[in-house]
Amino acid sequence: MRAEKVLLNIALLTLLSGALQVRADEVCRQAKAQQRPCVALVLGGGGARGGAHLGVIEQLEQQQIPVDLVVGTSIGAFIGGLYASGFSASEISAKLAAANWAEGFRDRVYRDEMPMRRKQHSDQFALNVDLGLSADGIKLPQGLLFGQALADLLQSMYGTTSNRVHFDTLPVPFRAIATDLLTQQQVVLDRGSLVQAVQASMTIPGVVAPMELDGRLLVDGGVVNNLPVSVAKQLGADRVIVVSIDAPLLNKQQMMSALNVTHQLTAFLVRAGVQQQLQLLDEDDLLLSPVAEGVATLAFERIDEAIAAGRAVAQAAQPQLAGFSQPQWYATWRQAFLPRPEAAITIDTIELENLSRLDDRLLLRRLELTPGDAYTPRKLHKGLRQLYGVDTFERVSQQLTAAADGTNTLHIRAEEKSWGPGYLNFHFQLEDDFHNTHQYQLAGAYTLTNLTRWGAEWHTTLGLGNDKSLYTEAYLPFADSGLFALAGVGHRRDVQVLQSDNGLSEGELRNNRNLAVTRLGWNISDHAELTLGWGWQNGSITMPGYLAEQFGSATLDYRSRGPEVKLIWDTLDSRSFPSRGIRLATSIRRSTDYTLALHGDSTRTSTELLAAKSWHPHILRTRWYFDRHQADDTAISFDQFSLGGFLNLSGYPADLLYGSDIQFGSFVYLYQINQPQISFFNAPLYIGGSLERGRVKANVFGEEQTDDTTDWLWAGSVFLGWDTPFGPLYLGYGHAERSFIRQNNAVYLSFGKSY
Repeated sequence: MRAEKVLLNIALLTLLSGALQVRADEVCRQAKAQQRPCVALVLGGGGARGGAHLGVIEQLEQQQIPVDLVVGTSIGAFIGGLYASGFSASEISAKLAAANWAEGFRDRVYRDEMPMRRKQHSDQFALNVDLGLSADGIKLPQGLLFGQALADLLQSMYGTTSNRVHFDTLPVPFRAIATDLLTQQQVVLDRGSLVQAVQASMTIPGVVAPMELDGRLLVDGGVVNNLPVSVAKQLGADRVIVVSIDAPLLNKQQMMSALNVTHQLTAFLVRAGVQQQLQLLDEDDLLLSPVAEGVATLAFERIDEAIAAGRAVAQAAQPQLAGFSQPQWYATWRQAFLPRPEAAITIDTIELENLSRLDDRLLLRRLELTPGDAYTPRKLHKGLRQLYGVDTFERVSQQLTAAADGTNTLHIRAEEKSWGPGYLNFHFQLEDDFHNTHQYQLAGAYTLTNLTRWGAEWHTTLGLGNDKSLYTEAYLPFADSGLFALAGVGHRRDVQVLQSDNGLSEGELRNNRNLAVTRLGWNISDHAELTLGWGWQNGSITMPGYLAEQFGSATLDYRSRGPEVKLIWDTLDSRSFPSRGIRLATSIRRSTDYTLALHGDSTRTSTELLAAKSWHPHILRTRWYFDRHQADDTAISFDQFSLGGFLNLSGYPADLLYGSDIQFGSFVYLYQINQPQISFFNAPLYIGGSLERGRVKANVFGEEQTDDTTDWLWAGSVFLGWDTPFGPLYLGYGHAERSFIRQNNAVYLSFGKSY
């Protein structure tokens, strides 16, 4: 059996030797010179169970075991890369504790990091799936995630160090294992960007889009070698300490979904490869198999349990680990781990690899970095996020290389989405008060992006439901000046249900209109936009019986045209459930109106303020808006606004109070019930309440109201809110101050609408 095992070892090592381009005597030369065995630490893949690797490293430090080589796959590459970079177990522990793991699975930037146009699109179409659509049909991305957030997380933990020509120059020589997606071959990463090597080793196929390094598409190394003993042996290691954290197999009761069946099949394949690697171990090596029960692959919130499991198995193996201890050499070996003050790194040159149709100058402007700047994590993070926030890039990455003359070059690589340039997104909205109001809308948008090198777009939307719309517009930026032009045409049909004082339906007020608009605008910043436009509307209002009698006709045709000035300041981090920021939108429109063989001028003024502040888990937000349409000469105001419905004078039916002059204000308190966890779709749950006040000052004729609705009306609500990946969901109860109609209490179900 011993001879067969040796022959098997030789056969596997011979098979792998062609893939490794590093001489083993260079890796273990120092250990050989000290007349001690070259010891390799091999760390396997297993997601959050990788915390066990840290527990083992703690014990290695306590028993003064010098490690000459670290080889890791997936999470093993992540922990092993930190250790090989010179971070002690306590420093790695602090990094793991401070890491926001949930952010590593959130590729999309926050709303306050987007340009204004992207904010507006994301507000309107919460089902931001970005399905590619072209003449070739529908195209999908290569993964649920693109790895942008994971790169940010890794960079924050590894720090701002320049690229190393070879990973042998780290305090401990290091190798990360990845898989070539096209050839299914093992790839041993030994040079270049340490962060990118680790990320490639952690790229779960089908979940995270493959990483392209040196022309190869790379994914998680666990696909071909989840426990790379062979690599350590090939590099010349005399003795190997192996930490295996394979996923446990599922039992019969857990086989309740196609996802679990797929998980089980994957585990079979990984275990088969691991068993082959274990055959390479001999009596001089040590295998540690921590058992982190209940710690799932993505359960990083339970990583402390995995650390404890690794610590326990390593402490139980103290007698075996004693044979690896080298106290006489440990202090010398440890010198490489001593903290070294990191001098400020200056960026001497910026090289942009622009794999998109956008102009280099546009990308560099958003990056906000110039030669001579200091390479700081905060500034680099902000620049990359601003560039990625354009939302037409699949991945934006960076590398810092140092030349022999001491100059530093920052390499930026921007890859346009491979399934573009046209994208489909959707919106679904539902409102129901379980009484008289039932409203819904399904809408879709198609955006053809990057039509010019400055980011011109063609944007078309279609909405179906109670309200219907069809609209298309062209957006044309003028170079990188921030100035732009916009032209659009469309058709809308808006329906407003009218109710009597008894809460009974009195029919519908329907407004059908064709519209066109042209605008000149200035994107002052990502948070501020100023536009000057001219609009045309030709429409027809269809009225229910009692209004038709007053006008002598069931329909009222009208035309309206005129200029509008609008200013928006917007720093909200989310439109659905904002926790920070302010949004102020104010506009004034002057128009000439034609109806009933009459014409006259009118003015519409509108101001809306939203603000939010968080003291986690508490959130306080406020909303105030004022809308007024005043006709100078004619008796009719075409623009009508309404109050009533959830968080808009809760307790009353939706749109119960309507008129041409309304005022409203509210305060909303939310408490976040659940804490963020590792998930591809983070969906916080809230409980909250509101205090609201509003009034309608003028009716459809533009006259001051003379009934009770001129008074300020109080209302409030309590609710559950869920920030789902598909839009905000509310279930609430509202109560109005007093009842001038029979219904001043209501239960609401609302989906897809932001308040």
